[in-house]
Amino acid sequence: MRTKMFFLSLFAFCLQLQAQRMPLIFETDMGNDVDDALAIDMLYKYAKQKRIDLMAVMLNKEGDFPPQYIALLNRWYGMKKVPIGLSNRQQASRVAGKNYTQVVCESSDAEGRPIYKQRAKDVKGLLAAPQLYRKLLARAKDHSVTIVSVGFSTNLALLLDTPADEYSPLNGRELVAQKVLR
Repeated sequence: MRTKMFFLSLFAFCLQLQAQRMPLIFETDMGNDVDDALAIDMLYKYAKQKRIDLMAVMLNKEGDFPPQYIALLNRWYGMKKVPIGLSNRQQASRVAGKNYTQVVCESSDAEGRPIYKQRAKDVKGLLAAPQLYRKLLARAKDHSVTIVSVGFSTNLALLLDTPADEYSPLNGRELVAQKVLR
């Protein structure tokens, strides 16, 4: 966790130096521990301040609750249009017991009514992260996108191995080399 906090602090400092709104994609294993929730809170606030353009949140954590949690946060922060990319391994979580994304999504008041408004359409039909990466990067200016990854590198590795498709004639490595700044 110290390593993640160091890099997020360094990232925050770099944002202060940045004069233009930085296009940013956040890659997370949301649900393993709470530091990712704190990091995305900071990113939503930077987006509200127009310091970054939060292009998407990519999940490399499988299961139903991480994307529901991100959809909930998108609504909470008034950023419903921020797309969510799903892990390619989108099956039930293998983690024993509930993680905090499930606890938050299933929270209810004393009468048993859900605290947070959940809608199934929020997570149905979401693209797999490598596909969403390709779609967003193809539209981006060359050497403009920053990717912040605070989880597993699976989605990024899968992106690098993608072939040309309807979004770009470039393969994954070429697309990243052309569009990603850092």
